[in-house]
Amino acid sequence: MKNVITLAVLGAASMALAACGGKLGEAEHLDATGSAFNKALYADYITLSKGEYGEGDYTDSDRFAEKAMVAASGAAVAPYDPRNWSIPKDRQSVMNGAHGRLLQALSTTAPQKATAQLARAQTSFDCWVQEQEENFQPDHIAACRDAFIAAMAEVDKAMMVAKPAAPAPAPKPAMAEAKSWEILFQFDSTKMLPGSDSKIKEAVGYVSNFKRPRVTIAGYTDTSGSAAYNKELSTRRSEALAVMAMDMGLDPKNVIMRSYGEDRLGVPTADGVKNQKNRRAVITIESK
Repeated sequence: MKNVITLAVLGAASMALAACGGKLGEAEHLDATGSAFNKALYADYITLSKGEYGEGDYTDSDRFAEKAMVAASGAAVAPYDPRNWSIPKDRQSVMNGAHGRLLQALSTTAPQKATAQLARAQTSFDCWVQEQEENFQPDHIAACRDAFIAAMAEVDKAMMVAKPAAPAPAPKPAMAEAKSWEILFQFDSTKMLPGSDSKIKEAVGYVSNFKRPRVTIAGYTDTSGSAAYNKELSTRRSEALAVMAMDMGLDPKNVIMRSYGEDRLGVPTADGVKNQKNRRAVITIESK
């Protein structure tokens, strides 16, 4: 398997590419001008371009090199819009939501106040879009997605404004009980049933009852379809639920993700049976 070279592992190792051709060779010798944000984008897009070049994907290497050159010139560089890419249908809602979240951050003072973090979020998102359209290297997709989520969490942290001290809250129970919330999905889909938002908000709020919370998000399916397909579908469901919960304030550092496919059914059925109660993902919150 080819090495995963994404911004998720930036700094872990450097890759020496001799006599790079294409647009990368032109882009990497530029002196970036403009804002600190543009310079950070330039550096990260160069890293992405080198990664794709090293894998022999010269088309995407050129695309990232072009974005690096625009950033180096000081001009604005927009992130990829997943609606303009051939994203698998069951991933579109998650990626469109992430794109909206990124655009909102770019419209604030985050480029000035969370410069490196937001640049990493944008370039990791573009990496995610490119890998998701190719859709044949799940480890690469996950690395870019996780790098985006982590970078956006850092942006949110950097943008937090100190508030005046509030009155001391009422004492909390010494040990809150572990609790779970079940979110149901449409058939063969990552789209949640109506009413899911309120459950997710309640779960995110419950995390504050723990000094050291552990949040497990597990995806499941019913038994219709093959076991291999259902395993992958359950991964997408846990991913969709995690992204929505993080958008509502869930700290990603506390999250453990699981996918069980058609194992561990909520309602036991024979193989090949469609059952709404088994098309689910579960958020469990407990103390570490």
